[in-house]
Amino acid sequence: MMLLDDLPTPAFIVDKHAFQQNCKAARAAAAKNGIPRLRPHVKTHKTIEGCIIQAGIDSAGDKSLADVIGFVASTVPELSMVVKLGCEYKRKPFTDVIFGIPICKSKLLSIQSMSHELTSATHGEGCIHVIVDNPQQVTFLEEFAQQNTSDENTQRWSVFLKLDTGYHRAGITCEKAGVNLATQIINSTHLVLKGLYTHCGHSYNIQDSGVMKETTNQDHSMILGFLNTLRSHLKSSNRKFDVSSLSISVGSTPSMFSHDNALKIPNIELHPGNYVFYDRQQLWTGACSSEKSIGGFVLSRIIGHYDDEHRNAIMVDAGATALTKESTPQGSMCSVLGRPDLECYRMSQEITMIRCKSEDCVKPFPFQEFPLGSTLLLIPNHSCLAAACFDEYHVVDGGTNSVSTESEVVERWCPVKGW
Repeated sequence: MMLLDDLPTPAFIVDKHAFQQNCKAARAAAAKNGIPRLRPHVKTHKTIEGCIIQAGIDSAGDKSLADVIGFVASTVPELSMVVKLGCEYKRKPFTDVIFGIPICKSKLLSIQSMSHELTSATHGEGCIHVIVDNPQQVTFLEEFAQQNTSDENTQRWSVFLKLDTGYHRAGITCEKAGVNLATQIINSTHLVLKGLYTHCGHSYNIQDSGVMKETTNQDHSMILGFLNTLRSHLKSSNRKFDVSSLSISVGSTPSMFSHDNALKIPNIELHPGNYVFYDRQQLWTGACSSEKSIGGFVLSRIIGHYDDEHRNAIMVDAGATALTKESTPQGSMCSVLGRPDLECYRMSQEITMIRCKSEDCVKPFPFQEFPLGSTLLLIPNHSCLAAACFDEYHVVDGGTNSVSTESEVVERWCPVKGW
């Protein structure tokens, strides 16, 4: 038997029970809010085991839970991982996956190869969708299709149009430019407009539940407005296309409990990702209600005691290369599980400094509670980035018991790496 305390540090730790409960809670919330379909993102965990839990195979048919209808992936290795599951299971959700960042030429050959593999294994039922938010992407998709298919086997790319509904990162505007791009896709002989995709990323900076609800309402209103404008535009140009057939993919982890379908948007689906692990920022936004729901930690070891007036702190062996320097609205570098009285106030490449929280920073540190060589669990600011620092996850499954450094390692998961 190996305990967390026996592991070399730093190490990434997964609480399987929390992971499972988080997945079930997301499906329950979506169904309760009138969104019957969930399309989880795999970028947070990047593992086969995580995909299977997200898929909710054991709870299929439970009417109180949203159906898991597909996945989203952000890298070619992640996409390959889901496709392999699709070829094995030969059914949804593994056979329907969106490559969730705007498409570029360099990835087309890889995606085409995986698409052929998936459709062959599923007798044409599987599908990989790409994201488009620029007219030039339509052009090079068409050129690629013309150059790499024959008349007998015409390549048609299934496309989700990404819209900007307030985050102002990726996505085309919901105004004339977006309508024109949607029309360009609809008119293409090599592309099929499958749906619309938005990311409610600005919700990561919202803590107030009322503001969060306003943000999701605005997101849905902009989508519905876009659909109506597109419908009118197509009708005026005598172009027959059923706008109501489009899949509408929305959401983010902090906003997932606030999305509902009061506006009756057809074919709406929710696509959270970080919810499987949560992290320190999601504790702040309120998406994660307590530390018991945290599913991903960084195990670190105490390597320094500094009992002097300048520091009055301990040092642990997990720094930026294990946690990253991702900031959060509440500040600081990370937090110590179960110790709200402590703050991780300074970080460099390999280490983090921890002291007591106090206005004058002179509260004596309880060194006796943290012996040199002992371990502790850190909650990262952003679990997606912290998990990506590791080639292996050590999995514990304590059930309703709290995770501790005395928890037993029961599994090891290996995330896919690279881009």
